[in-house]
Amino acid sequence: MSDHAPPVPVDSATVVLLREAAPGRLEVLLVGRHAASRAFAGAHVFPGGLVDLADHAAEIHAAMTSSMASDTAHAIAGGAGAPAAALAFLVATIRELFEEAGILLADDARGAPLGFGDPATRERFAAHRRALLDGAVGFVDIVCGEGLTLRGGDLGYFSRWITPIHGPRRYDARFFVAPVPPDQAPLHDERETTSAAWWTPADALAGAADGTIVLTPPQARTLEELVDLGTMARVLASARERTVTPILPKVVQIGERMGVLYPGDVDYDATEPGAALPAEREGRLNRVIMDDAGWRRFRQ
Repeated sequence: MSDHAPPVPVDSATVVLLREAAPGRLEVLLVGRHAASRAFAGAHVFPGGLVDLADHAAEIHAAMTSSMASDTAHAIAGGAGAPAAALAFLVATIRELFEEAGILLADDARGAPLGFGDPATRERFAAHRRALLDGAVGFVDIVCGEGLTLRGGDLGYFSRWITPIHGPRRYDARFFVAPVPPDQAPLHDERETTSAAWWTPADALAGAADGTIVLTPPQARTLEELVDLGTMARVLASARERTVTPILPKVVQIGERMGVLYPGDVDYDATEPGAALPAEREGRLNRVIMDDAGWRRFRQ
């Protein structure tokens, strides 16, 4: 056991972008991470990334539509309660979605939902995105220069995941859900991501099971929730109604295989990360086990 304290998780934000390609057919956007990416290399993930210092700027917070209730701000900020801290997560979510997938949740200078159906507008924002990825401009420069209003109210706070304590890089990630805006289509950034595609939650889980794609446990567990909820309306309603509590998975050995325990599992509270547990267990289970078909869920 190391005497060193585990790395402190850094704030990050993730967005589960939703659409209904046909009535009742819920789909989510997954981006494929480049094999050389610093985080989640080779995996299929929801767009997201770190909360930057610039995401805390009052200037860009002023461009946000959402004047969140104090209890919502308190929840997103993890108990700090400062509305500015909560707004930074929303800004980071919208910025990362634009950087990684080319989707921008905003109203234009006229107050209409921003769309890229017009070729000139589409090319202008493609140029903005390239400049942002190159570091030539900041997100606040694009937002203020175009007179945009960020649609923070489109984001529903869905879950909070904290990387296990022995991870080499640790993240404290807020997951949000949002519908894709009209007249916008995803396009991967060709840097950190190699693809951007719509999947039904069930198809994504099946793809992970047969080895077509790789999912991390937070992505897989979120997709399982989306399968259970079934429709975009129910997902968005769930985000409005739920109380989000942090999920700190514990990586353990279960029998001969790697496992992950989640809060609520019969062994979660009394088990140290890295412990060896028997393969068979009675009681309430909330865990996944890595087998030849990927992560297999045990929940009751």
